[in-house]
This record gives sequence, structure tokens and C-alpha cells, in this order.
Amino acid sequence: MIDTYSFDGAKVVHATATAHELSDGAIWIDLHSPSPEEVAAVEALCAIAIPTREEMSEIEVSSRLYSEDGADVMTASVVHGVQTGKPAFAPVTFLLARGRLVTVRYSEPKSFQIFVSKLCRDPAVLPPHQEAAEAGEIARSVGKAPTAEQLLVGLLETVVDRMADLLELISADLDKIGDDIFSSSAQKKPTGTADFKKLLQRIGAAGDLTSRVRESLATLDRLLPFMQLVLDRKKGNGMKDGKARVKVMARDIHSLNDFVSFLSNKTTFLLDTTVGMISIEQNAIIKIFSVAAVAFLPPTLVASIYGMNFHDMPELDWAYGYPYALILMAVSALLPMIYFRYKNWL
Repeated sequence: MIDTYSFDGAKVVHATATAHELSDGAIWIDLHSPSPEEVAAVEALCAIAIPTREEMSEIEVSSRLYSEDGADVMTASVVHGVQTGKPAFAPVTFLLARGRLVTVRYSEPKSFQIFVSKLCRDPAVLPPHQEAAEAGEIARSVGKAPTAEQLLVGLLETVVDRMADLLELISADLDKIGDDIFSSSAQKKPTGTADFKKLLQRIGAAGDLTSRVRESLATLDRLLPFMQLVLDRKKGNGMKDGKARVKVMARDIHSLNDFVSFLSNKTTFLLDTTVGMISIEQNAIIKIFSVAAVAFLPPTLVASIYGMNFHDMPELDWAYGYPYALILMAVSALLPMIYFRYKNWL
């Protein structure tokens, strides 16, 4: 599918196009799971070679960040699928070519939807043009189409903001998990296996999402210095403010990396705590069986003695022999229980 974004003189307009309907006035072309025909049409329009899906998945920096045939190619891994409960990350390629921004993706990151919504509604989401920045204006110059570089900076800012939001959600979820663990430990009723299983699943999900966000931040951290070089090379595009915003993004990513390390340590702590609680519950169950076995040992001994068939047993001819044996077994079971309670073993 091909989504195009063009400027009509007042705002950015979105349209869906086929391979034969590509507009030469599009300033941003978003290829979402494109067919070979759609890729060929965009390559012909922009005179560039678009990386294949396999090339996008390569991890070498030289395969993800390079300039070729007048186009600057940057690939980063972006988290997606959080809303569906199946988080993952997939490569997204950003190309600056012939005054256009071309993005290639085979996933649906939420950050793209957020940026498109802001872009078509409020132009202030983009860094201002050079003259607008020097005049101290927040919004870009009225009546001027945004450049490909401005679109890329705004899109990456939205991606980083989305990462920060995900980390906030993970942090809140880990706090809730910690409350659930320690509140369950305060209950007199032992925590069930199903409850522990749910806790472990929640901790595992939080740890998995944290690791995916860490990987995505690592790719963005490698992308931004290359992008800074690209913007330095394109001094005529009025991107002085854009370069400053790239530096701010780099600082944000470093701080988010520190926060990810904190969340990873917290996840490990909660996992160790949960495993420790499981061990405590298991030990308590084993202790109950051990105490029960010890408590019923004396009655078993009494029953064994009076179950023997000896003629010269005094209680055989005693009228109260049977109730006497029952009472003796009950007392022999009760005394150990009282002793255990006195020693605080129960």
C-alpha cells in the first residue's frame, strides 16, 4: 500500500495511491508492506533503489546507514504490536531523496499513526523553517511546504516519544506487579499456583517489552549521528532548528537508555522476589505435611500396640479399654501440636 502526503498551500493532505497514481507533488511517500510493482513505481519516481525486506533486516551499520545515488538511507527498528498484546519490533527504512521522504515498513507502529494525525491537523509538529526559527516562531512558515528533512525529524521525534510512553507503561505495570507480590505475601491464605503463574507471565511480558524497546533505542542511537551528518551536508534546507532537535533527541535516547537499565534491574528483582515467594509457599506446604506426619506418629504407635493380638494384654478384658485407647491417641496427637505452637513452628 502507498500512502502519499502533499502540501496544498495551507496544510498537509493525505491520500492513498496505487502504483499508477503516484503524484509528483508528494513530499512524503509511505510504503506499507508494498508489492514489487509499488516499489518499482516509487523507485522510478524518486530515482532511487529501495532496500528489500531482507536488506532492511541486516544488522550491520553499513547496511542500515548509507548514502547512495543522491539518497540518504537510514534504517531503525521500531516497536509495534503493543496494542494487540503481542509486542515486537521490525525494521523501518527512512530515505531522503530528491526532496522527498520515503519510508518503507512491513509493520504498523503506533508512532506513525500518531505523527500522521498531528501532521495533518497541526503543522507545529514539525521543526520550523530557518526564517521562522530566526523570527522566534514556533510553527513553520505559513504557506511553505515542509521539507523532507523536517518530516523526518518530526517523525523520529514521535517515535522517541512513543518509546518514552512505552517505558512509562512498563514502569507502571512493574509497580503494580510489585504491589501484587507483596500484598499476596501478607495474606494468611497461601498464594495459589495460578496466581504465581500470572505474576510470572506479567513479569515476563514486561521484561520482553523492555528488551525490545532497548533494541529499538540502540538502533535509533546509531541513526541520529548519521542523520546529523546528513543535515550538516544540507545546510540550504533551513534545518538549523532541526539539527538542534536532533541533538535533543540524542540526549533523550541516552536518558531513556538509563531508564531501561533501571527497569531491567527492577524486572530481575521482581522475578527473584516471585521465585523466592514460590519457594516460601512450597516450604510452608512441605512443613505442613511434615508436622502432620509427626503429629500422627504417636496415635499410629498407640493403634499399632492395641492392634496386636496378645492374650495377656490387660486392656483386652477392660470395659473402658476401647475409649481409653481413643483418648490416648487423641492426646498423643494434641500434645505435639501444642508443643509446636509453643515453639512458633506453626
